[in-house]
Amino acid sequence: MADSVVARPLRRPSTRQANVPPVGQRRRIAEIDGLRGIALTLVVIFHLFGNGRVSGGVDVFLAVSGFLLTLSLARGLAAGGPLGVRRRWVRTFARLAPPAALVLATIVVLSYTVLTPWTREQNLIEVVSAALYVENWQLILSQLSYEAAGPATSPVQHFWSLSVQAQFFLVMPLVATAILAAIPAAVRVRAFWTVLGLATVLSFAYAAIRNAEAPEATYFDSLARFWELGVGGLAAGLFLRAAVVPARARAATGWLGLAMVVASGFVFDGGAAYPGPAALMPVGGALLVLLSSGGGAASPSALLSSRALGGLDRLSYGLYLWHWPLLIAALTVTGRDHVSLAGAAVVLAGAVLATVATRGLLRWPTSWASVDRPKRAAAIVAIAVLVAALPASVGIALERRDGLPVELGPCAGAAALDAARTECADTVYSRVVPGLDVLREDDANREECWTRRGDAEFGLCTLGDASAATRVLAVGDSHNNVLVDVYDDIARHQGWRIDVAGSEGCQWVAAGTVSDGNVDGGYPLCGQWRRFVGGLVASGDYDAVVTLGSSRPRFGDASTGIEGPEYHAQQLAAAWGERADPSVPIIAIRDNPIYGEDALTCLTDADAALAGRCAVPRADALIETGVERAAASVPNAHVIDLTDRTCEPLSCSLAVGGVVVTRDGSHLTGTFASTLTPYLETELLRLVPAPAA
Repeated sequence: MADSVVARPLRRPSTRQANVPPVGQRRRIAEIDGLRGIALTLVVIFHLFGNGRVSGGVDVFLAVSGFLLTLSLARGLAAGGPLGVRRRWVRTFARLAPPAALVLATIVVLSYTVLTPWTREQNLIEVVSAALYVENWQLILSQLSYEAAGPATSPVQHFWSLSVQAQFFLVMPLVATAILAAIPAAVRVRAFWTVLGLATVLSFAYAAIRNAEAPEATYFDSLARFWELGVGGLAAGLFLRAAVVPARARAATGWLGLAMVVASGFVFDGGAAYPGPAALMPVGGALLVLLSSGGGAASPSALLSSRALGGLDRLSYGLYLWHWPLLIAALTVTGRDHVSLAGAAVVLAGAVLATVATRGLLRWPTSWASVDRPKRAAAIVAIAVLVAALPASVGIALERRDGLPVELGPCAGAAALDAARTECADTVYSRVVPGLDVLREDDANREECWTRRGDAEFGLCTLGDASAATRVLAVGDSHNNVLVDVYDDIARHQGWRIDVAGSEGCQWVAAGTVSDGNVDGGYPLCGQWRRFVGGLVASGDYDAVVTLGSSRPRFGDASTGIEGPEYHAQQLAAAWGERADPSVPIIAIRDNPIYGEDALTCLTDADAALAGRCAVPRADALIETGVERAAASVPNAHVIDLTDRTCEPLSCSLAVGGVVVTRDGSHLTGTFASTLTPYLETELLRLVPAPAA
């Protein structure tokens, strides 16, 4: 993703270091071209065939980027400046931004023509974020994890690494400039390497800790990724001082490093392990190759500096940009969750053609901007950002205008399945709401009621009258928090106080519960949140506790042989036993039907949706979790089942009473959830104790 450079050693090398040029000479690191070419190939191969597994190729790119930029900055500092920061920025982004802008503009077009409409607004938001090089933070904010390619996967997802790289390119020259301005010349270079080394160590420690707590968010975190670039920079310092691998060992270490790069994706599942300590394998392998450069015929230098890999490197940036959105588009059109061998070849060929076409289209603008005139380069960068961000921004505004709340009729949603509402039997609906283009955003959750994986504090919000005599606690995962507006309406209507505490991917069971093969689902914070909820329940401050969790996680402890609903029921009962007063009712709401994301495709046919033809069998949509068993085993525990207000006797339709039931195949839409309010309120009134007179 960055150009090869030549390096000027700052100190005369040891006579023991053969093949290292003496002071005053430069040596082109030709191996960089091939190394990036191989890393790019690994990224594409794993994207096409790896089913979400991460190759480590991007980690190699980041390390090499840190290596190259630090070489340049270190030479400038050693020479006493100036560093030409503005010129450096515009030159770098004038090369990176125009191809990215073409790809992002294409994604905008695909969002309106090929990609699923319910992902449109999120795609457009990510296009703007990518154009501004903050896509990694947008993915964290949107709680999106690094996923295998599929029809619902973000076509902009791969821009996260470009954002991390760009942020490093922006920040490091500023740090070097501050050192140049503030530190005496005698210690300036040492101060630079000290700052870089300290920041790298801190970033590595942060990545190791955060990766264990919240791997999905850490994967995109710039602070956790910095060490990969920082280690590359420190390796550049070794290179400048000729502290490289001795000539006689370079063949062995070069091949070892290359083997580490290639094998890392097979050894580790990088989506969960990187950028934690496991990323030392691809990063360390890349740096071992660089520090072994200039080896003889037995080393990998000849391969890595070959014309074939050099040509692949020249295409690498374009291939990286284009292959992913083309792959997502192909999967969306075919309705598949993976590509065949022939399909992968077509996607790859399309990415190559798009890359070549991009180079041709941008030849004149880039030539015009490459003249040694920073204003031209800055203009190209500004135009590129506008080309990508402006159409997407307009699209976001239009999507939100069209997605304004719709006033629902008295028979909308759950009321249509209420046998007592005879007036609803003949109601005709002209359209379904919410619109598919805003479906994903139709969520009632609130930030203050929510704990994300990795948050430092647990979210707890108060709805209704804070001083009310009746106090209810509602806890669970995202399936519970889609009811936040419902809880709010009930609290206001009844004069109650309802406190809501939700956690991402974590429902209220006993801390230490094994789910999806891991204790606390593999997230230590989940266990901490469960203990936090247990403390609230044990406090005696609440008259009732309402709980709801997704039925999708797989609960079971292989060490005990107890699996599925039986194990889940045990862990629910253990958590419910934490209440201080048995007279306080535990009220478990049965989870909503699970339709599967593929079922949403039917909703693109409005007539089919209105006619009730977009449905799945009720027996398939309702997943047994053991919640009924738990309620039967715990005194004063109850289950509220609203399934009959969501499903017909034999099927569960994706649209009921003119309202789309699910926003993603798993969660209720906020709009449909709102139509459940009177039914949930009736059930809660039956179970929540009235305040003492």
